[in-house]
Amino acid sequence: MKLKNRVAIVTGSAEGIGKAIAVAFASEGAKVVIADINFDKARKTANEIGDSAFPVKVDVTKWDQVTNMIKKSVETFGRVDILVNNAGIVRKGWVKDLPEEVWDEVITTNLKGTFLCSKAVLSEMIKNNYGRIITISSIAGKQGEAAGSAYCSSKFGQIGFTQALALEVAKNNIIVNAICPGPIPTALGEYGIREDAKLRGQDPDEFRDWFISRTPFGVQGKPEQVAKMAVFVASDDCDFCTGSAFNCSGGIIMH
Repeated sequence: MKLKNRVAIVTGSAEGIGKAIAVAFASEGAKVVIADINFDKARKTANEIGDSAFPVKVDVTKWDQVTNMIKKSVETFGRVDILVNNAGIVRKGWVKDLPEEVWDEVITTNLKGTFLCSKAVLSEMIKNNYGRIITISSIAGKQGEAAGSAYCSSKFGQIGFTQALALEVAKNNIIVNAICPGPIPTALGEYGIREDAKLRGQDPDEFRDWFISRTPFGVQGKPEQVAKMAVFVASDDCDFCTGSAFNCSGGIIMH
């Protein structure tokens, strides 16, 4: 088991990619904190996983809730070895029409949330001289997308943050990386597709087909495929990679 006896926090893990990562981590021997703003769904996911999972309600934009998440994780499982910054939102709109409050919501949730959770867990990881911080960014963090200015900015920012933090904490045996998924059929991904289609006056299926056609494989990925990448990045198999942003996009992005 690649993560035997490790303790992981996965934010936004009640469903979607986060849930797939939590399930994969547990299957590899980790204890997993299911951290999500929707506590009912988090508790359901934790119950599905079993005794190796524990639910915590958290809004990643609130410092007091983030520090409480770390505190409860340590109280429950004794320490924190791995943090997966997965919680996030998607909002689409042309820049000329985009309300300031929508921009702020996306940047605060996706980028500030990554900062707060990483900041909060560092003292625990530095104390233990071990840590893995993984941020679920996006191919939108490597290439701009029309109508995605706020989302792309938050995801580019996550990659920059990953690189900066990796340089700061390598001396503490803390490895910091990002994963950049492509088209994955989750509730969040489908919401983004519907929003993009609406802005362009297209049928969502038409826009989805175009988006999928960008991959050499011609298919959407699966949350479980992102989870496999997360297991690798969280494990000691990835002990000489830091500050990287690994693509999991079916070949849409190759840099």
